[in-house]
Amino acid sequence: MRAIISGAGIAGLSAALALDRAGWAVTVLERAPGLRAGGYMLDFYGPGFDAAADLGVIDALAARARRVGKIDFVNESGRAGSSMDYEQIRRATGDKLFPILRGDIERVLHSALPDRVGLRYSCEIASLNNRSDGVTVTLDSGETLEADLLVGAEGIHSAMRQMVFGDESQFIRPLGHHTAAYFFDSPVVATALAGDFKMIAIKQRLMGLFEVEPNRIMAFFVLRADGLDRPRDPGPILAARFGDLGWVVPEVLAAMPDPQEIYYDVVAQIVMPRWHQDRVVLIGDAAHAVSLVAGQGASLAIAGGRALGQVLTGTDDVDLALEHFEAQLRPLVTDKQAAGRRMADWFVPASARHAWLRDVTVKVMNWPPFAGVIGRYFAVSSKGFSLK
Repeated sequence: MRAIISGAGIAGLSAALALDRAGWAVTVLERAPGLRAGGYMLDFYGPGFDAAADLGVIDALAARARRVGKIDFVNESGRAGSSMDYEQIRRATGDKLFPILRGDIERVLHSALPDRVGLRYSCEIASLNNRSDGVTVTLDSGETLEADLLVGAEGIHSAMRQMVFGDESQFIRPLGHHTAAYFFDSPVVATALAGDFKMIAIKQRLMGLFEVEPNRIMAFFVLRADGLDRPRDPGPILAARFGDLGWVVPEVLAAMPDPQEIYYDVVAQIVMPRWHQDRVVLIGDAAHAVSLVAGQGASLAIAGGRALGQVLTGTDDVDLALEHFEAQLRPLVTDKQAAGRRMADWFVPASARHAWLRDVTVKVMNWPPFAGVIGRYFAVSSKGFSLK
């Protein structure tokens, strides 16, 4: 059996590993010219942790983990209103959590691919013919490929999803925020961070800062915004929305790179009634983005890739396997998406009262007599918390 995977991100590479192990011949197509660097710092935990262990990559991922001391929620002057001890958060997950760059996850998965998996960069699908017994794809080069299964793992703005299932507007559910991220070098900001992850999360906006390498800073932003339009140059928007803040913010904004080096997107979820049609199946954010607010997107991507390989092991009934795949994964995705929607107003405080209540709750969670009890009712991550 032969599979084509479109997208060499976390979901696509995880599916490639799992399908190869299931005995499938796998070809991965990626429109980018090579591996992507950097990306968000994220907390890796949840269903993907055990999936990564099953795929044999958890130790390599843990080796690339970054060290975080505290997560400080600071005001516009840099004064901490509340803090979370990262070690306490890790213990709350049963020691199954570590911070890691998204790009590092992709590099680990890429390194784990056996040579027999074909990986083709600067290559994308121009058109396809999806049938009940297989699929034919035509590449932008004009070449055609045949497969028993086509896997769409292109992310939230999947071109394949549009080809097969229809316009993105049917499935995307914006959560009222936009997000941006970039890297820059600054000894001044590194000194101010002192090894901790600091976030200014005040009314209508959030900015997070972390030192990923000596003097190399990751900055990410979330701002309240409606609509799906993404600017060609996010710089003026970030300067306008965050330029009035003090502390190290002027240094962060002054170090903003060229527009093409700034990641900018809508904070949104993808909600679909079905993730497969005939011999095309969507996985990861293309099928069920849970959003930055919910977290665990990378974890679900690995879990989904592994699950696809599991249901297709030892069977020739691809249609039934895809039904099992959705039945297995959908309850988990539905739960995470619901948590993301509940979390939206708390991730970026809607008001000063929201910010105050967050600080009070975090302080209570840090108090030993209550920490264990509150952990039963709250899902905790370094970005915040939500009711279970």
